[in-house]
Amino acid sequence: MTAPDRPGLRPKPPPPEPRSGHGTLDRYFSLSARGSTWRREIVAGASTFLALSYIVVVNPAVLGQAGIPRAAAFFATAAVGGLATMAMGLWARLPFAVAPGMEMNAMIAFSVVGALAYTWPEALGMVFWSGVAMLAVSLLRLREAVIDAIPRRMRTALAAAVGTFIGLVGLQIAHLVVTSDGRLSGLGDWTGSPAVALYVGLAVALGLDALGARAAAVLGGIAAAALYCAFAGVTTGPGPDGLHGGGAALLRFDLTVIADPKAWSVILVLFALDFFGSIAKVVGLSAGTPLQDGTGQVPGMRQALLVDAGATVAGSAAGSTSFVAFVESAVGIRAGARTGIAAVVTGLLLFSCLFLGPLLAHVPVEATTGALVFVAVKMLTALRPVGTDRLGLAVTAAAVVTTVATLAIDQAMAAAFVVSTGASVLRGRRPHPALWVTTLVLTASVLLQYLSL
Repeated sequence: MTAPDRPGLRPKPPPPEPRSGHGTLDRYFSLSARGSTWRREIVAGASTFLALSYIVVVNPAVLGQAGIPRAAAFFATAAVGGLATMAMGLWARLPFAVAPGMEMNAMIAFSVVGALAYTWPEALGMVFWSGVAMLAVSLLRLREAVIDAIPRRMRTALAAAVGTFIGLVGLQIAHLVVTSDGRLSGLGDWTGSPAVALYVGLAVALGLDALGARAAAVLGGIAAAALYCAFAGVTTGPGPDGLHGGGAALLRFDLTVIADPKAWSVILVLFALDFFGSIAKVVGLSAGTPLQDGTGQVPGMRQALLVDAGATVAGSAAGSTSFVAFVESAVGIRAGARTGIAAVVTGLLLFSCLFLGPLLAHVPVEATTGALVFVAVKMLTALRPVGTDRLGLAVTAAAVVTTVATLAIDQAMAAAFVVSTGASVLRGRRPHPALWVTTLVLTASVLLQYLSL
């Protein structure tokens, strides 16, 4: 009589099968393959949202200077940004948030409408056409070709530029530095409440990180800074009024502006900012993370670029300027985001702002500054030079210095390409043809920005 046949004994039941839905989602998002967990992705997605939540208040305020109804700009920011970020997670399966780029909204408000005297419907028409051009080059995989041609030293330089930019955003929000016309113009108040909020958040984040609490470092820093802001009375001012008036700019863009030759230079500048800025951000954010495969490429890149371009087209129809992959995604990536699940969480929270608009007035944007500077510090200290190549160090230095001088990722990218390509020529080497073309186009786009606006 075998053991299972003995009276009173039952065979040991087999282990339970994993739920099919859970296993399917795990495989779809490569959750286990990238060494992540559901909890980590959800916390990281929330971290990204907290870091970029200021955009739902700041973007309408900036575009309001151009005459765009603030309620419409708020609706476009939350609705289009939320849906695009969810699409980034579900289709591209990457943890990148999508939101209106600050460099674009300032350009539209103060240069295109303010200086060039275009109406805001005409300005939104220019944004629309730049988005259409972005869709075209993304479908033709031209942006992917540029990304594939970027050498390793350039990827390190772009990661350094993105890290520097994130840190400068935190310093600017905390009023530690002052900007004028999109450029650093001096030091601000290093003893005021916003500055102290940064110090508190950064200190808590660094302390928790030293204890190995990766996600808790970011969330703890934001929570500590928010608590300080509550006691210090630091607020962001009046918040948006929910869905009321959200359709005021719907389809109000003026597409006939394409017939105006003077508008072409603006469209080209918007296109260049989006084209090269998105490349720099995606490459910089993914550098040194499991988001890249063994060859240094980012799976889902084509889908991510199409989401970015499609969001710009949709955003212009709703009342906002160009949408981009947001550098604050680095906060979630630092907290452990490795899959599109984090982006879905961020997108849902961003979309929920449509129904929680009045509460945003009580969310101090200064509470996020410590987390932003913390992520910048971790990104920059994690960089490793490529061998002992002094050219790599020179390219990285050029990108960082240009970022500080211009607060523009695309111009930092241009500086890195010029130094790398120029040094290769002086050394008697022949750069890849794609690098030649990219260097020339980048240089031309930067010159066009300064000459036309």
